[in-house]
Amino acid sequence: MKRLIIVFALCLFFASALEAPYTVEIITARGYFESPVNFFSESSGTFTAILEKSSPVIKLETDSIYVDEDGFGSFNLIIGDGEFAKGVYFDNLVISKYSEIFQEIPVIVGLESRSSEMEYDVSIDFDPNSDVSLISGETIVSPVVNVYKLNYNNPGSNTVALTFSIYSVDGELIASTEEVVSVSRQASFEHFFNLGLTEYDEVLMVVSARKGDSLGLDLSQVSLQSSLLFSLPVDNTTPRLYISIFIFLISSIALISYLWYRRSINEAKDWKTQITTLKKIKFSATAREFRRLVAKKNVLERAYSSKYLSKSSYEEALGEINKLLDKLKKRL
Repeated sequence: MKRLIIVFALCLFFASALEAPYTVEIITARGYFESPVNFFSESSGTFTAILEKSSPVIKLETDSIYVDEDGFGSFNLIIGDGEFAKGVYFDNLVISKYSEIFQEIPVIVGLESRSSEMEYDVSIDFDPNSDVSLISGETIVSPVVNVYKLNYNNPGSNTVALTFSIYSVDGELIASTEEVVSVSRQASFEHFFNLGLTEYDEVLMVVSARKGDSLGLDLSQVSLQSSLLFSLPVDNTTPRLYISIFIFLISSIALISYLWYRRSINEAKDWKTQITTLKKIKFSATAREFRRLVAKKNVLERAYSSKYLSKSSYEEALGEINKLLDKLKKRL
């Protein structure tokens, strides 16, 4: 039974691990910022790195390092060293060892206004268990966006332009909308993205709040595949897959419960049989001993009536037999 439980737990683990989160380095910066990108190597050697897209807002502090065996290496990224337009930048950090690619890490940078210049800021509230759904084969993402006016004592206009965007992790724009809202202090908005028949497992959600030259950003990586693992589709050509997974899990739980129940019943029957057998054995031995003493008592009485025993011997032997019979009666 323990083996069955372990196998079932491993099945759940591997099912949830089929779509592992995509390794992405996401950085939000307000001006100059340094961010290390770490990696592990089982063997020693010299590692080199390049930024594949040569994004102007991202630079490497050094492009070559030496890493010991079973050691950690780190390439330091320099963000926003200069005057750049505020927004989202995509690049790809390629780490090589002796001309062979060792690792590729997508790098996404959100460059926003400095704290002293920012009038509005935003944050994304996203629950992967409830904010991703599949309807008629189309993927719907519905995050809640919180907007904050940082200087609410400013008597000026409370209008701010919100931009909602979905990107692939390599920078392809999938969907984008913009709207102007009025926020005097703080407000929350639920926004719906229809990604259609998307082929992406991992996407980047970006929300920005622009007021004049001020720009506040929030970036959130979203795993669509793991979120939809236990979400049953509606009117889709693939519902059988999700229903099969659900039925498999329910059936596995039912099977384990049934086997555990049957094992408990069988063990109870075995114990009952053993106890009954012991009782029978005990009862049979006691009964035989009781009948043997009764027979001896009858012989004793006949011997005394025939004058073969004295009265004192008869009474002494009869007393011993009666004591033994009384003890055996309690065990019957």
